[in-house]
Amino acid sequence: MIFKTHSRMALPLPPAVEFPHLGPSRAPRQRPRPLRVAMAVGAAEKKTRRRKQTGDDGTSSYSSPSISPSGSQVTVLEKSLRLTFMEELMERARAGDAAGVLDVIYDMVAAGINPGPRSFHGLIVSQVLSGDDEGAMQSLRRELSAGLRPVHETFVALIRLFGSRGSATRGLEILAAMEKLNFDIRKAWLVLVEELVNNKHLDDANQVFLKGAEGGLRATDELYDLLIEEDCKAGDHSNALTIAYEMEAAGRMATTFHFNCLLSVQVQ
Repeated sequence: MIFKTHSRMALPLPPAVEFPHLGPSRAPRQRPRPLRVAMAVGAAEKKTRRRKQTGDDGTSSYSSPSISPSGSQVTVLEKSLRLTFMEELMERARAGDAAGVLDVIYDMVAAGINPGPRSFHGLIVSQVLSGDDEGAMQSLRRELSAGLRPVHETFVALIRLFGSRGSATRGLEILAAMEKLNFDIRKAWLVLVEELVNNKHLDDANQVFLKGAEGGLRATDELYDLLIEEDCKAGDHSNALTIAYEMEAAGRMATTFHFNCLLSVQVQ
């Protein structure tokens, strides 16, 4: 394992909890939702009223609801309801409205629909966009403790937030959690290093980069160039040279651009 889990990540996780206890216990909001849910229910009923079937000979026939198993009707209805809820949930998430996302999730639970990884993704993204890093981490822990496997994009969103804030340690905790779940961490590692560099946390970026490189992760050509250039601008010849060696060890030879950067530091 390249990145070891830090104690602050609170792993191992707490006992599994039910989703309605994401925050302080409260009843689902009594907000009218007649239009969108009614439309979803109506659409599902229309789909199940007459179902087209294709026979072995390619001809078509129709079956009535009395012939169709009720289970299939329930499945279609649930899918329509879930889609309606998810559309609203992601709309709230893109707006950074974490409270609105939670409201939609509580409505889903009240309707008998269990929130899955995509619902948690919307919640965490909304918290990331609103700058609530503690809330986002708490939501991630609760998702994991509920036995769900987060989608890759959820981790990347958290990595981007912590990198932009210079929180390299928290970023490493996310990478460690990803490794524990057998995710490919290369993309998230690249994002963390890039965000640290772009937000003027060069020392942290160098440390995270070298830790990953020593573990066998390969950077992009653009990231090698960026780190060497920024280290040279900062007068850090040692780190720039170390990264150039890592680049060559990964199979990419130094070019005139890299030599010029290194020479510019020596001239200073």
